[in-house]
Amino acid sequence: MSVADTARLAWFFGRLAVKERVAPRLHVRPLVAELFLTDNCNLRCTSCGCWTTNTRGELSTEEWRDVLRQLVALRIHKVNFTGGEPLIRPDALALMAYAREVGVRHLHLNTNGIRLTPPVLTEVLAAGVRSFNVSVDGPTALVHDRIRGRLGAFETTTRHLRHLIAERDRLGLKVRMNFTVMRDNVDSLPGIAALAQELGVALYLNLVTDRTFLFRTEAVTGQTDVAGDRLDAALAELEAVARADRRWLPRYSELRYLRGHFDDLVQRDLPCAESQLKLMVHSRGEVGGCWAHDPTASVRQRPIAEIVDAPAYRAEHARLFRKECVGCGSNYSLNLRWRPGTYLADRQWRRGRRSLV
Repeated sequence: MSVADTARLAWFFGRLAVKERVAPRLHVRPLVAELFLTDNCNLRCTSCGCWTTNTRGELSTEEWRDVLRQLVALRIHKVNFTGGEPLIRPDALALMAYAREVGVRHLHLNTNGIRLTPPVLTEVLAAGVRSFNVSVDGPTALVHDRIRGRLGAFETTTRHLRHLIAERDRLGLKVRMNFTVMRDNVDSLPGIAALAQELGVALYLNLVTDRTFLFRTEAVTGQTDVAGDRLDAALAELEAVARADRRWLPRYSELRYLRGHFDDLVQRDLPCAESQLKLMVHSRGEVGGCWAHDPTASVRQRPIAEIVDAPAYRAEHARLFRKECVGCGSNYSLNLRWRPGTYLADRQWRRGRRSLV
């Protein structure tokens, strides 16, 4: 990261501290745009509902190009391409390349990895993407394929992930393997940690929730019923793995947050930096809200800058920062990273003065 990038992020989080402690109405413009290129997907995951319907009326290629130009004018620091599964859009690669062409310096891709074949990865890298999250919901085909609803998904995704990791080492990419903790795979936490260490890839733990858009289904609600004794047993094993070798694994503070998630979805003592950092642009042009609160504006009706600076957006995001919300746990890691006390807790854990269970 350049000095300029570091300074800009420091300024952003410094303003968040002022917003939290001194000036709650301070407007902090987002730095990252989360672009949901499509709500549709090529898998049938039990932890998600996007595949249960076929979303129509999504933004056209030219409409997305206009969005990207507006984001550059807004001085957005980074653009995340996500979905659904973004790579099922025929114009996904062209939109990534266009983002780089018009001046977006940092590009990220969230993917289930099915379509991230070596030729496609070559095009993605040529477009300028240098950061990736690849979803793997089990350390074995038995667990992953059952959750993802497709036989052979584990073999395909991990094969493509291994190739991505090889390119990471050559090009200095940022790669994470995302595992969503839920009822059907909580016992696999030690196994997914071992897989991350075998692959040499950072492990990120998503937390299942039925509060966010695309996830509000009865099946997902069932996955949120994670028994405390099973979670504690899995975390105890994972902690033993981490004490032996913590490379590639989540921080102690993140694992501690995970333990509390299923009892206290909001955890209001931790302000939501995620709601301030990210600007959501949905597949049909809706803008605003957050993961669990639906947007009310649209790029098809108003420019993005006008939406972001409007009193309604500012008031909404002040409430979301205070977690006056339904809760979700999305990107809790970011919310923890700007709290100095979490690094002290991590250090105490490394010295054996704290434990997960």
